[in-house]
Amino acid sequence: MGSLLFGAWLLSVNRAIAKTRPKLLYEETLRIFVDALLPADELTPAASMLNVHIQILNDATQNPALESLIAEGCQWLKQSLGSLSALDSEQLERLLSAMSKADWDTGPRNFYHEIRDRAVMYYYADPRAWVGSAINRPPQPLGYPEVIIS
Repeated sequence: MGSLLFGAWLLSVNRAIAKTRPKLLYEETLRIFVDALLPADELTPAASMLNVHIQILNDATQNPALESLIAEGCQWLKQSLGSLSALDSEQLERLLSAMSKADWDTGPRNFYHEIRDRAVMYYYADPRAWVGSAINRPPQPLGYPEVIIS
């Protein structure tokens, strides 16, 4: 993928057009992206099953910078790779790895980190993501006093 893919990010995206497009244009790409970050396993659902992508898109309606990042990131992914649904899990893992290691302050790395941070926050805020772990409630605001007492 390398610098050729990241070069595509540098293509100017018309922000005015991106803001007029309905979030449905980005919903499928974002759904696949968060599922690649937080896939289902034997015990827990994939991120999209907990509507993580919808929660991120809802955040974007109140945050113009996030809205632009999602629009540009999803457009870059589509222009560079076509539909993410055509990629297998190994290809998605390589994509995530390349984006996470891209130069700082580049679109792919910013998109990766912002979406990953939000996805993890929303995913683990849902008790359905805790199945099979020692967590049975959020650690804050109460902490885990039973550990301190032991």
